[in-house]
Amino acid sequence: MDAVRHASPGDVPRARVRLWLLILAVAGLTAAWMRAAGLALEAASALLPAAACLGLELVATVYTVRRPDPRLAVSLSCVAQILGFSACAALLSYAVAATGGPLRDDAFLALDRALGLDWTAYLAALNDRPGLGAALTLAYRTLMPQMILVVVVLGFGGRLAAAREFVLAFVIAGVVTVVLSGLLPAVGTYAHLGLRPEDFSRLSPAAPYAHLADLTGLRDGTLRSITLDRMEGIITFPSFHTALGVLFIRYFWMSRITRWPGIALNGMMIAATPIDGGHYFVDVGAGAVIAVLAIGAAGFLVRAAGPAEGRRARPAWASPGGAGVAARGS
Repeated sequence: MDAVRHASPGDVPRARVRLWLLILAVAGLTAAWMRAAGLALEAASALLPAAACLGLELVATVYTVRRPDPRLAVSLSCVAQILGFSACAALLSYAVAATGGPLRDDAFLALDRALGLDWTAYLAALNDRPGLGAALTLAYRTLMPQMILVVVVLGFGGRLAAAREFVLAFVIAGVVTVVLSGLLPAVGTYAHLGLRPEDFSRLSPAAPYAHLADLTGLRDGTLRSITLDRMEGIITFPSFHTALGVLFIRYFWMSRITRWPGIALNGMMIAATPIDGGHYFVDVGAGAVIAVLAIGAAGFLVRAAGPAEGRRARPAWASPGGAGVAARGS
């Protein structure tokens, strides 16, 4: 009999289980924080994300237990974990915002100016160069596709431990960013400076005001029912776009194909963040620092846990004795 057909659920890599346990812990924290903040989730809006995660994990289990293909299994599982954590982090950001302290916009703007960084001059420069502004906006909007692509590149490239490490770094950076956003909340540059669309008439920033209604409602108590179908990125400090940009650069660097395009695209995404996301420059710096620390922490934790799937995976036919196993299973 083919040995592949006798694999058991116990063969599911421990790294995969540990990551899900971490995400479940974040989900528990989110539920407790939402309860404390008096927020309620519209349960129906969670059905689609939950079904997507479950479906991806079921298929990943098939390719772990019944038809072993580590590259496909890890890629599918990592995508499921990204989706699951993203939903939890979005809800947690709303709960944190509802319990946040005084706004810190004055302090962030003053710190920018103390560092010699002029946000309004940057806005004016891009407004005078609408072609460059449009290119940066396009790069800013690539966040979600890149999150999936980096997992596919690492997973199908056989860098399975690196794929798990990316997801862990993503979770660490996300949790730190969300918690800090509650300790140091801000409405962002456009609202704080009282800017109107006519002040940047040649630009179409991605999200200058999109977060204001929800952030205001959370802080004044008028928004208490939350739906995953319609959530905005309400975090100003630190910049999660920047943190993810640094993560993408780090993990795209592992593939020769994506190395330089990854640097170029994410350099543009980070450069777009102050204008397209309404961030202060200190938000960008803080996001970059969080990313570097998250990468270091994730790498340490993955190495300390030991190789769950190995640094690289080969197809079954390329492993010693693999041809025989494939023949017996055909």
